[in-house]
Parts: sequence; C-alpha cells; structure tokens
Amino acid sequence: MSDTLFHRFCSVLDGLSLKPQQQIVIALGGGADSQTLLDCAMRYHRQHPHYRYLAIHLDHSFHPDSAQWSTTIEQAVKAYGVATHFEPLQVDVLPRQSKEAAGRERRYQRLRELSDDDAVILLGQHRNDQIETLLLQLNRGSGPKGLAAMAEVHDWYDKRRLVRPLLSVSKEEIYAYARQHQLTWIEDDTNYDTRIERNFLRHQVVPLLEQRWPQFGVSVLRSTRLCAEQQAVLEELLDQRLQQQLIEHPLLGSGLPVDSLRNHNAAMQRALLRRWLEQASSESTPLPSFQQLEQIRLQAQEARADTRMSVQCAGYQVRFYQMALWWVPEWPSAVQVKEITQPGWHSLPEPWGRVWLDNELVAAYPLVLQQGLEPGKWQHPRRQGRKTQADWLKQAQVPAWLRTSCPVLRVGQDWVWLPPVGWLSLRASEQNAPTLPEPRWSGTAL
Repeated sequence: MSDTLFHRFCSVLDGLSLKPQQQIVIALGGGADSQTLLDCAMRYHRQHPHYRYLAIHLDHSFHPDSAQWSTTIEQAVKAYGVATHFEPLQVDVLPRQSKEAAGRERRYQRLRELSDDDAVILLGQHRNDQIETLLLQLNRGSGPKGLAAMAEVHDWYDKRRLVRPLLSVSKEEIYAYARQHQLTWIEDDTNYDTRIERNFLRHQVVPLLEQRWPQFGVSVLRSTRLCAEQQAVLEELLDQRLQQQLIEHPLLGSGLPVDSLRNHNAAMQRALLRRWLEQASSESTPLPSFQQLEQIRLQAQEARADTRMSVQCAGYQVRFYQMALWWVPEWPSAVQVKEITQPGWHSLPEPWGRVWLDNELVAAYPLVLQQGLEPGKWQHPRRQGRKTQADWLKQAQVPAWLRTSCPVLRVGQDWVWLPPVGWLSLRASEQNAPTLPEPRWSGTAL
C-alpha cells in the first residue's frame, strides 16, 4: 500500500513537466495527510534533487495549542533537512464569514506571497476531502463547476499551480502509510466538532455512504472529473464567444454589450454572464449569487441608452454604460488634497491610474491635487466652445458615476487639468493661453 500511494504521488508530479530549479512548495498542516505529503515529497526529492523544495507552515492560532503544534511540526520537518518557513498569521474574520473560510483565504494569500511565480504548491487534500466538498456543493445548489469540487492540478496566480497529489488516495490509505513510515502527526480535536458542516459529513454521513456503497469514493472522483471536463469544454466555447463580443474602456476594463446577450436564450445568457464575471474577477472575489445574476440578466434585457443600473456584490458592482455591462469595484470617492512639489510619477485614486509631471511644470507653478468638479464654463485651449467640467468628462466618455470623483490638478486660480481631458481654463482663449507642459497620464484598466 505504501508503494502504491507513493507511486500515485510520483505519477502526479511527473505529469507536471517541471523544469530544473523550479520551486516545489509543501503546504504543511500537522495532520497525517500533511505529514504523508511531506514524506512523499522528501522521497521524491531524493530521486529529483534538481528542483528547489520549501516546506511552509502557517499558523493562524485558532487552536490554543497551535504554537506547540508548530514546534512539533518544525522538529519533524528539520529531520528531512529541507528549507522551511514557519510563520504565525493574523486573520481578520469579516462579517458573515466563517473563521475557517477566513483562515483558508489568508493562508492561500500568504502562500502566494511566499512562493515563486511558477511554483508548484503541494496540498494534502485526499479522496475523503473530495467527497465532503462535493456534498457541501450539492447542499449549496452548485452547478457543474462547483460539483467538479477540487482539481488535482489547478492553474493559479501567475504561473503557479496548486497540486493535490493525494486526491485519489483514501484517508485509510494515508493513515496506513503514516503508521508504516512511523510518521508523527497531530490530531486536532476540533476536527471532531460535528457542529462544523464538514466535520458532520466526515463523521456521520460519509461513513454511512461508504458502508452502504464501498466504491462510493471512487465514484465521486469519477463524477467530479467528468464535471470538471464538461466545465472546461463549456468555458473554452464561452471564451471564444466572449472574445468576439467584449468591448474595452480605459477606466472600466472589459464590458459585455447587452445586445450580444439578447441574441441568446436565458440559459446561454446566464452562462455568458457568469463566464464574463469570472474573467473580470480575481480568484478571491466573491461572484454574484444565482439570484443576483438573474437580476443582472433581467435588467440587461430591458436596458435602454438612458438606463441607470447598479447591482452590488461584495465590494463590486455591475454597472450599465454605453449599452454594455461593466464589473467594477466600489472605488473610494475621497481624494486627499495635496500640494505637489516633486516631479515624476504621482498615483491617482483608483481607477484613474497615475500622472507624470515634469520638472518644468512643478518648478514654475503651484500644483494642488484635489477632488470635486468646480462650477462654471471651462474652455479647452485646442477645442471650440465652453462646457462644464462634467460635460468635458462626458465628452471624454467618462461614466456619470465616476465624474464627481475625478481628480483635479489645479494650477493657480484659472487652470485645471483633468486626466482624460487635459487643460481647462475659465478665462484663457486659444490666443492668450500660456504654454503649460502637458502632464502624461497613464490610465489603467482593471
């Protein structure tokens, strides 16, 4: 059994086409699964010394004995002579977020920060974890993507990959391996608290299922892989369609024209909306629920050129502008008033990018960066007519909800500079306008 488990481990890693000196990170807890993962990785290390190995243990201090556990784990790791990183984590639990979810999110964030851009990060989840994940997703009413549960190999940030080489291995096989190799592990008593959903499944539901159907775990793996395969095919087809339909905006990123949605039935509309939101979001961004997605879809069906639409979702919102949908953060509106005395790049509030001010401009004029459009009719030195600052921004295709937060660079009493517009003056005409060096604006899409 020991050789079979290690063979499965090697088979997964051998299929990754790793390059010499590529980093392999072992993400460690204290359980038998983590210690088995570490032991297999160190056996693999002896066969493949041309990779760089790093064992990481992150302690979020949820258990009163966690510091003692960290010491025990560190001693076990040192016996292998591998590079290590042990660190306590500060975890902030948000409203309506479980402690376990907050800890998991913080761990993954720190793993990303500590690993190379192309690192392979080994995780210790096994087949029983996959069964629990599938059942949890069923209870949440998930679709095929959720029912695919955890991937054996998952492309992550940059070129990193999350790899679960024990995903096809049962919990019993892991304990047998750990005992045979005389590994030391920690039993976390909170894993037996059946008030926690996953623990309830682990101790009261899954054993009954496996007793009734001994091959249940193998069947679950097959189902999750089929769901993942179908989801990958669907995403490829949706990506091809979206590539032909999306439009770009320098401040808002990629937008989905509502006319392209209206040409499809409701199921395809939902699929396109969901995939567009996934493309526009980071992995840690919560996506709209089914009810919110349906709200977006129905509003898009009825939208006209003058429609104002905003659907909020966990710090983001879907907006309607120029007959398209846009997925944007809820940017803070406050801009600190500050005097600029140094040339170079200066950051502007999101989503306005940054601006380059050269020495000639900074040395010759008092410059103040502020927020808030000013009243009056303003003239552009190279364009006809006078307009309000808001109208100049509208002409520059800045959405209405962003105009009031536009940063304003003031030069003396009569001149201002707006990022997407340029210089504006209350009094100067083209004939008597002073020669002002043009700031270099680098707008940024999401």
